[in-house]
Amino acid sequence: MNLPVVAKTVTLEAVVATDSATTTTTSSSLSSSSKKRHADEDIKDEARRHGLLSSPTAFSAKYVPFSPGKISNEEYSLDEVIYRSKTGALLDVQHDMEALKKFDGAYWRSLFDSRVGKTTWPFGSGVWSKKEWVLPEIDDDDIVSVFEGNSNLFWAERFGKQVLNMTDLWVKHCGISHTGSFKDLGMTVLVSQVNRLRRLGKPLLGVGCASTGDTSAALSAYCAAAGIPAIVFLPANKISIAQLVQPIANGALVLSMDTDFDGCMRLIREVTAELPIYLANSLNSLRLEGQKTAAIEICQQFDWEVPDWVIVPGGNLGNIYAFYKGFYMCKELGLIHKMPRLVCAQAANANPLYKAYKDGWENFKPVKALPTFASAIQIGDPVSIDRAIYALQNCNGIVEEATEEEIMDICAQADRSGMFTCPHTGVALTALQKLRDRGVIGPNDRTVVVSTAHGLKFTQSKVQYHSSELADISSRFANPPVQVADDFGAVMDVLRQKLSLT
Repeated sequence: MNLPVVAKTVTLEAVVATDSATTTTTSSSLSSSSKKRHADEDIKDEARRHGLLSSPTAFSAKYVPFSPGKISNEEYSLDEVIYRSKTGALLDVQHDMEALKKFDGAYWRSLFDSRVGKTTWPFGSGVWSKKEWVLPEIDDDDIVSVFEGNSNLFWAERFGKQVLNMTDLWVKHCGISHTGSFKDLGMTVLVSQVNRLRRLGKPLLGVGCASTGDTSAALSAYCAAAGIPAIVFLPANKISIAQLVQPIANGALVLSMDTDFDGCMRLIREVTAELPIYLANSLNSLRLEGQKTAAIEICQQFDWEVPDWVIVPGGNLGNIYAFYKGFYMCKELGLIHKMPRLVCAQAANANPLYKAYKDGWENFKPVKALPTFASAIQIGDPVSIDRAIYALQNCNGIVEEATEEEIMDICAQADRSGMFTCPHTGVALTALQKLRDRGVIGPNDRTVVVSTAHGLKFTQSKVQYHSSELADISSRFANPPVQVADDFGAVMDVLRQKLSLT
């Protein structure tokens, strides 16, 4: 087995020279005809020839217990297979911020901007273009990427103005991704680290997860790309066909369990405690390192200006903390000057965080999650509850909820403005509508709604809505097809009626 070249620790002065040369090479010299890829090269070979792979680094990261305000000497290498601290607390990936602060915000903005739109390995990925802030010590040869990230941030002009009376509403469409959800951002990091561990000789048979759909799709795709076995625990009959077929198509071992997500999560934790299978759920803090890059991207796409509000759907609650962490690092390292206010949006049928928020954060109690169209957030006992509360308390955050009818109605309204939203985005849009109605969010506040998955994964619920087949849902904005006879006169009658023709 060939072991990877481990990144060497060098002086910061050497890193400045290396990074400056790398930036210059990727932005200018690589574009010249004399530097074109050789016929027998792939993009990794090309990057290696130009000295862009396995460059020395003065940056580092490690696992520490997630225990804000408490002093602890406990820490672990990222090369250890560990998910919780000695006391059972979640772990967090802690970066050497003092090393990163040796470079000012202008340096980091310039470096990250120089990598956008390139195919240079691995910086063509929106995640790995921020490698120094993600997994700084991983060898680039170990990275498993399909150039995820760099997702669309679009101005929702018509929906914002006509439905919400807003002038500056934006949607960060993380669902425009390899497997159709934001989970790709975290999975490229986790599977890359597993790839590294296997090359280092760690006896890992594969990677496993419990899932409500999107996590299993992302895990299966990235494991397939790396040639690593994937094992998936899914709750039977609780996810869409599109979500189910993805891990099956990617060759994962899929176990359909007669339980809900929380039951699947309990079982996968028991299994990974007994077998050398790496746990891929957001209990594992590596995924959050990739997910936080969506927050950095938002700042980057606004030319490093900060939106007033960012609204994120929440289920297992790792993503709201990841967004907080991304914005926090940008502020702490001088790329932006303030934090946005975060809103976590939950389905009313799975709303333990909302209930804790309404109780003044005094009392958190898990709930039995009921069925929801937003199936990926149908979680009653979220793993990252402590992370989420910490993030929201530190950015003056808010939690809102959405009923099933509210979710489907606002999805239909958004779709009529040109979107094609998933139910989870509907949860976030409903939260926004309620905050607008109460005057909490102003008409001119720059607001970003995070769309976590692609609507094409959830077509069945849309079909049922527009066919008025959903129980207890009035389908106020349904747009069913009109049945017309094979007759020109009949067609013209319908057009006159529907188009108000005289």
